Amino acid sequence: MNLSVLFIILIMFGRISLLGYERIEFNRAAKNRDPLVSTFLLFSIAGIMLLPLLFLTDFDALSGIGYASLSGTLYSLAFTLYVYVLSNYEVSLVTPLYNFNVFFLFILSVLFLGESFYWFKLVGMALLFIGTALLERKHSLKESVKAVFTNRGCLLMIVVSLLIALGRIIDGLFVKTTTDPFLYSIIQYWIISLYLLIAIVGTKKLRLIREVIAGNYKHFLLGSFANAYSYVLLLVLLSFFNFELSIAEPLSMLSLLVTLGLSVWILKEDIKGRLIGAILMIIGGILLVNSFRPLDFIP
Repeated sequence: MNLSVLFIILIMFGRISLLGYERIEFNRAAKNRDPLVSTFLLFSIAGIMLLPLLFLTDFDALSGIGYASLSGTLYSLAFTLYVYVLSNYEVSLVTPLYNFNVFFLFILSVLFLGESFYWFKLVGMALLFIGTALLERKHSLKESVKAVFTNRGCLLMIVVSLLIALGRIIDGLFVKTTTDPFLYSIIQYWIISLYLLIAIVGTKKLRLIREVIAGNYKHFLLGSFANAYSYVLLLVLLSFFNFELSIAEPLSMLSLLVTLGLSVWILKEDIKGRLIGAILMIIGGILLVNSFRPLDFIP
């Protein structure tokens, strides 16, 4: 096996594992806590944890600060809107629609990043999406999609998924001009934290920060670390290995299987009835891997 391909596999495995673990820790940290303040703590602590990467940073890459600021703004809007939707609309109805970002990402990456189009990739992505919806839903996926035309929360969640996809496309454009994902990720997290802090001050929730983190700081630390470095691993894939975003992001959805396993082990949750979704996700992942062309990603 080519050494570059081995590194790609290890980095992707690390990203999937960290994303899966992040959900468990953030669930334990933020449960029954204010969602806006919890999200701010997740990103601000993560931003601090990324500071050691400054020692690996090429400061000549400051030209990427514009990209980081733009994508950070999009992510901030997306996460704020995401929190609003989950707080004001039926969670089981709107949540499956968040994953529409993979389809937006597929179209946009082909149009703006010049990434490849393979039918295996499209079918694999569809199976991952359906499998994810089966894992998360209480309503049927059909109900959620139909509700897009009648439910404001569902429509807003589609907007969230589009904003996330646009942010990822900007990430992809950035790594074509520089090979320093570290400074970019640091700027990104501090910008998002700043926007969230402004939202907290504007909603007069600043006093809640101490209350939310009290007794949960270990879970916030672990969840923030997993969140921050899973993102760094994505940027490393895109930057150093020229890996396709339209493969990396859908494969990241396999992290839900990690979350599923950890939720049984750590949270003692019952996962009966979710096996079909897990199987579809695995098949979708295999199809995506079959669209992977190793020679395309050798630096």
